[in-house]
Parts: sequence; structure tokens; C-alpha cells
Amino acid sequence: MTKKFSTSAKVWTRFGLYYLQHGNIDASRQLLQRSLLSLPKRKHIKVISRFAQMEFKHGEPERGRTIFEGIMSNYPKRLDLWSVYLDMEIRTKDEAITRRLFQRVISLKFSSKKMKFLFKKWLQWEQSIGSEEGEAEVKRQALAYVQSA
Repeated sequence: MTKKFSTSAKVWTRFGLYYLQHGNIDASRQLLQRSLLSLPKRKHIKVISRFAQMEFKHGEPERGRTIFEGIMSNYPKRLDLWSVYLDMEIRTKDEAITRRLFQRVISLKFSSKKMKFLFKKWLQWEQSIGSEEGEAEVKRQALAYVQSA
């Protein structure tokens, strides 16, 4: 399949998912490297992001974090990738790591519309875990952002 559809990101990600679901983590990681050699450059970020998501869900979350950190260091202004990364961290239910990631994203310079999205997402997460002091912190930082803008 990978020879016939070597330029299809969907085929590579589904093949990687198959490996991860069957416990063959090393083969999945090697497959990511092979896919990047076959796919056009414009599809690389999409595939790497999908493999990172699959690592979070079916493999090792720490490995998924490492992959996402690599993506974010190269593309810090891609809010869509930040949003996916935040969603994956929220799923792990590690409050400290998720909160640090939200604070890191908020410290970046985005447009006011994007910042509103981020603050809203952070506030909803704090409300879902029932952290009143976390909610107050989000509101305080949002107010500071509005006053500085």
C-alpha cells in the first residue's frame, strides 16, 4: 500500500496507527521517517502532527510531547497545532503540565481574536476541572492582556 500510495498522508497515518494499536511502537516510529521521505514537503507537518497524536493516544504520551515540541519550535505561530497539542495534554489529565502549556501559549504574541480563543479554551478547561484559583488566574491574565493591548 505504501508503494502504490506513497504520496498519500492518509495511508501512512493509518499504517502507523495499525502498528501502534498492535503494540509495534518501534515500527511505527520508523514508518514516520519513511513517510517523510516519500511525502511532499507540504504534507510533512500534517503527518508529523498525526503521528504525535497517535503516540499520545496509543503509544507513549512523553514521545508525543517530544514530537509536538519539535513541531512547535519550528512553527510557533500555528495556532491550529497549538490547539491540537493542548487538546492532547488535556486528555492526559496532568493538570500541572497542561497549565504550564497554556501559560506558554498565552505568552506568545497572537492576534486578539486568537488570544480570545486561547483564553476561552483555558477558562473552560479550568472550569471543567473545578479549579477556582485557576479560573481566577486565567481571568487575571486575560485582563492584563486586554489592558496591555
